[in-house]
Amino acid sequence: MRCHLRSADRTWFEGEASKVVAESPRGEFAILDGHAPLLAVLAPGPIRIESEGAERVFAAFGGTLRTDRDSVALLVESATPVEAIDADDVNARIADLQQAAGDESEPSATAELDRLRTLLRVKERHG
Repeated sequence: MRCHLRSADRTWFEGEASKVVAESPRGEFAILDGHAPLLAVLAPGPIRIESEGAERVFAAFGGTLRTDRDSVALLVESATPVEAIDADDVNARIADLQQAAGDESEPSATAELDRLRTLLRVKERHG
């Protein structure tokens, strides 16, 4: 099936895929060729694309997935390839943010900490 993973400013993946695995707020799900039409909200987490015998993994934030029998389109707010995630750098950024904010209840600090923790979770599971 044809697969497109895009954000507003970049195409992260475009090509043939044999399987796409993503997370919704209700849990992980997979799309295979010939899947019934579907529109789903994506939760922050990994998107795994199997293509030509290899798996590409991205940490994705916010978005939707739309599929029909021969294609799947993932439109995300942002994405990071798992190989580009530096766990030491992310942990340092978390520590700096926690020290600077002092209070995780601040909405902007909480959102950034959630994003950084998602990066770590994806890296630990799929990196």
